[in-house]
Amino acid sequence: MTSKKLGAILRSMPPATARPEEPPSAPAPAPEPVPEPPPREQAATSAAVEPEVPLQVLVPKHIRKQLAVKAAEEGQSLRALVLTAIRSLGISVSDEEIRDKRGRRST
Repeated sequence: MTSKKLGAILRSMPPATARPEEPPSAPAPAPEPVPEPPPREQAATSAAVEPEVPLQVLVPKHIRKQLAVKAAEEGQSLRALVLTAIRSLGISVSDEEIRDKRGRRST
């Protein structure tokens, strides 16, 4: 059951799901080709401009613990560890993108 206010709000908003499209009367345009990823040299310059987006992955608890231990042993963040692993798959990830984003206080 939903409250009256929630029901009113939900009715006033457009649906978040895709609706089936009507068959087009003209043939659909050809899809645009997907651009190739930038070379490694350009990745460092575009990293500062391109926004970062969240990535959430569910893994078994024992794997998460092993990742945390590995990151601690290597003295890097879990984010840096994951990005380094992604680089080992052949995906272009610059050193700038791997560098820890958290500020460090100098002592």
